[in-house]
Formats: sequence, structure tokens, C-alpha cells
Amino acid sequence: MKIKRLLFYPMILLSLFTACNNPEPKNFELKPLPPGAHQFKSGLKFNRIDYFYIPGGFSYQQSSYARLEKKVSQKVKYLKLEDYDLYSVYIYQETAVINGRYKGGVTGLDGQNKNLIAYIRYKQNDMDTFYIIRNGNVVYDLLLQQETNFEFDQ
Repeated sequence: MKIKRLLFYPMILLSLFTACNNPEPKNFELKPLPPGAHQFKSGLKFNRIDYFYIPGGFSYQQSSYARLEKKVSQKVKYLKLEDYDLYSVYIYQETAVINGRYKGGVTGLDGQNKNLIAYIRYKQNDMDTFYIIRNGNVVYDLLLQQETNFEFDQ
């Protein structure tokens, strides 16, 4: 009986330690980042870029990537993607500068790759890029379902 107790308590401690070090990713929301959308002419059609930010933190775990994909799909489903040659989505981490009061416009986001969480692109109505980005580097390609590591260049 003593041996069972001796084994039981360390197992409980190990379980608690593992649970604390691997927290379940918290829920998050996508909020429009002013200027919201940027649309410009490209050939016969338009291109469009939408900007969002995520308040609080983003958990770099596969379950969060899947949640992010669903949230982007919910935002995009109301657009007529066939009207655009290219449609892109940039998602940033909320910072002291990048937030709901942001006033820097599209050009103010240049050089903010270190705060970029995701870049998604639709080309002629089909998603062809979905990158998860951390500290300016692409760390996961959601379409290929694989980890990667290269510098994101917008």
C-alpha cells in the first residue's frame, strides 16, 4: 500500500506540471484594424487587403491555427472573392501601436512584420497561401499542414 502511495503522488505532481506547461489555447477574436480594408485597381479587376488584429495573446499551437482558419473563413464568407484578382488578409498581434485606435494607415504597417501573426491570400477566388508568422518568420504553412521557417517578406 505504501508503494502505491509513493507512486501515486509523483504521478499527480507530474500531471499538474504537464498541464501547467501546456495550457489549452485561449479563445481569441479578430478585430478590424483601422484602416480596415485597402482596395486598389489591378488590371481589369481589383485587389483587396483586409487588416485585423488579435487582442491579448495568440497561442502558437495547431489547435489555435485551426481556430484562426475558421475565424478568417467567417470573415471572408460575405465577400464576393470573384470580384478580386487577389484578396489578402493580414492579422497582427495587438501592441501599444497596433490596436483599435491605430491611426498609421496602410503605410504605417510597413516594418511591423515582427507583430504579424498570419498572412492569408486568395488568388482568383481560391486560397493559395495561409502562413502562421512569429517574430517576422513563417513558422507554419496551414495549407501544407507543416512547420517551416523562413522570413516573411510582404
